[in-house]
Amino acid sequence: MTIGILGKKLGMTQLFQPDGTWVPVTVVQAGPCKVLQVKAREASELPEEHRQASTNRGRKSGKLERPRRDDGYYAVQVGFDEKPEKASSKAELGHCAKAGAAPVRLIKEFRTESMPSVAQGEDLTVAQFAEVKRVDVTGTSKGRGFAGTIKRYGFARQRTTHGNSKAHRKLGGIGRMYSTMKGVPKGKKMPGHYGVAKITVQNLEVVKIDEERNLLYLRGAVPGHRNAYLMIQKSVKTR
Repeated sequence: MTIGILGKKLGMTQLFQPDGTWVPVTVVQAGPCKVLQVKAREASELPEEHRQASTNRGRKSGKLERPRRDDGYYAVQVGFDEKPEKASSKAELGHCAKAGAAPVRLIKEFRTESMPSVAQGEDLTVAQFAEVKRVDVTGTSKGRGFAGTIKRYGFARQRTTHGNSKAHRKLGGIGRMYSTMKGVPKGKKMPGHYGVAKITVQNLEVVKIDEERNLLYLRGAVPGHRNAYLMIQKSVKTR
């Protein structure tokens, strides 16, 4: 079972193939990541040492151990990119300490269909993608602020001939032909905030893997600015 991994976008470059052709690639620092928690549909599927949970701290008598509740689904919680302890809350320090890890900046879950084969505290590296040919990459797109419809949706400009008085990049009519008091129709393409959206690019080809430096070379572009965080997992679709 190939579990996803977290990474950081480093930038773009190009690689030359054995036949002399060049391929544009995005370099991603994929891992290493620490498994902070393994979630199971039923608590009985977890190891005995992970079935106990912290308890009611409000009692004066002290801690009272109680069994861990069922999670209701299978997943692996992964942490990436360590950060200083002084920049972490006590809850973050305690949660990461259970897995023997330092506090991290990014924590994500990867759901699975069955009980994961990894254990809490294990490391995930880019080596698990050695046999994977295509991956899906999820990230947050670049923020472009408030933009008009030409930049945001690719609308055409209006005419630049005589008679168009400084309305070359205006939106124009929005098609509200009745009851203007109801405002703009829902879903209408209008000027507004552009970018900072969750985007998934599917079926990116894995061109090269550098296990020593935990680098993943993907053909094409991925969402986000330089040093943006990414979620990488085996592609769910095949071409």
